[in-house]
Amino acid sequence: MRPGYSLPVLALLLGSCAQVAELSGGEKDTIPPRLLAARPDQYTTRFSGDRIVLDLNERITLDRVRDRMLISPPLDVEPTVRLSGPRSITIDLKSALKANTTYTFGIGEAVKDLTEGNFASDLRYVISTGEVLDSLWFAGVVVDAFSNAPVPDVLVLLYEAEDTATIRTSRPAYAGRSKADGSFKIEHLRAGRYRSYALRDQNSNYLFDLPNEEVAFIAGTVTPGASDSASIVHQLRLFQEKSPVLSIREVRVIPDGALRFVLSRAGERVALRDVARTGGGLSWYPAWNAGMDTVLLWPSDTTELRQGRYEVRINGEVLDTVRYRPVDRMPFHTGLDATVNDDGAAATVILRSARPLAVYDKDRLSIMVDSVAIPFTAERDTLDPTRIHLRADLPAGSAGKLVVLPRMVRDIYGGYNDTLSIGVGRAAENSTGSLEVRVPQGSVQGVPLIVRLLDAQGRTARTTYLENGHGTITWERIRPGAYRILAIKDLEPNGEWDTGDLDNGTQPEEVIRLPGAINIRAAWDLVVDLPLKDGDGPIDGPAPLDQ
Repeated sequence: MRPGYSLPVLALLLGSCAQVAELSGGEKDTIPPRLLAARPDQYTTRFSGDRIVLDLNERITLDRVRDRMLISPPLDVEPTVRLSGPRSITIDLKSALKANTTYTFGIGEAVKDLTEGNFASDLRYVISTGEVLDSLWFAGVVVDAFSNAPVPDVLVLLYEAEDTATIRTSRPAYAGRSKADGSFKIEHLRAGRYRSYALRDQNSNYLFDLPNEEVAFIAGTVTPGASDSASIVHQLRLFQEKSPVLSIREVRVIPDGALRFVLSRAGERVALRDVARTGGGLSWYPAWNAGMDTVLLWPSDTTELRQGRYEVRINGEVLDTVRYRPVDRMPFHTGLDATVNDDGAAATVILRSARPLAVYDKDRLSIMVDSVAIPFTAERDTLDPTRIHLRADLPAGSAGKLVVLPRMVRDIYGGYNDTLSIGVGRAAENSTGSLEVRVPQGSVQGVPLIVRLLDAQGRTARTTYLENGHGTITWERIRPGAYRILAIKDLEPNGEWDTGDLDNGTQPEEVIRLPGAINIRAAWDLVVDLPLKDGDGPIDGPAPLDQ
């Protein structure tokens, strides 16, 4: 008798064959490669060879070895690092190692697995040319000197205290690198006293030798701790020095046509001269930023500018010769925006164009309150050619609107504005709050303070200068929201934050932040005490290093 199937069973089998299921590759691999074996062995002493082979547990690739591998102490000549198999790395040493010294090869940031790209971040290989492995360590955190935010991927350098080597001319005795949270830990150090620095090394040579590099230092010397001791967690405040020489750090043409110069320090006067041609009607309109270290130069005519070379003079000194080479095509319309500067007693509407104005027609704009046009005056800014100041009687609590018709302004390149309609009303008295900040006498022993109120975007909403370092500040008509307070110890004193100077041993001026946010509410009066003491550190910085 032939075998057979009933109809229900046959239908079930045919239905099962028709279903196509997607094959799963399993969970994503997030485990980084790890070291299986090494030749010579990990933690070898009396090392005298010139080759190291590392065997890992999976297929790997190398990525940016020169930038990411960190050898401490640094070698005089960089070794050759190459793949010697799908799971092996060979390091060929090109210079002799120092006697009686423990070396750490931090290669993990340059090694990743072939499938998922997981970096072997904690992969380190340690050997000693002496009889023992050095076991002391130095730990801390690198923060930005102004914002107190942690700074990752920065070199931390140690120089022996008795050595005459400097960070500007010589490589360090030991080196480490800060992690994503700014923390660092340099291990396998020998006993002694050291000078400590942090460096954002732009050319990977372990030297502070470029004007755009940032640096930090600890005054005096530091002593590394033992692995079983509660060593001090040091803080390095990273800053960029104010250049002793005025120079141009960056130059480019912005989309709206201006040449933008970023300077190494504040300037006063700027002039451009075509080195190939004389005469003509070309002129340049300067617009400086508040710090006078960035300037926009607007050419009166953009035709044939590509053919010229322009000598740049800052403060009467020739600094460079540049070309005018725009990357983006200039927009057809000139953009407009408006803001309200409300100081509590009155309000001014500031109308700003994207490019310098040639003419404007006051009759083609209006300020409306409750659908009724109110009178206003218009006046061009004497310093900024892109701004017009509109003054009107805007009552507190008014829902005003600025209406700008097309062709109200014409910029120096012949561009006109498009229609703009934007709210410019003032907040009602009961819809804003006030803040009283009290700084007690003797907090900073008479050091002047710059006290700032920052909004949620980090912009300065209010600023008050306390010449004697104490007093009560009252800020009225603050819009509701979350704010922060910072105080700058103005040691100069010049009303601004000053950076440090390595050669003079001057640290950046201390910036102290009140921890946490301050919530301003409508119709509320808030009082905050800002107790500062000499020697206070940045109190809104990163958490202590977890040992």
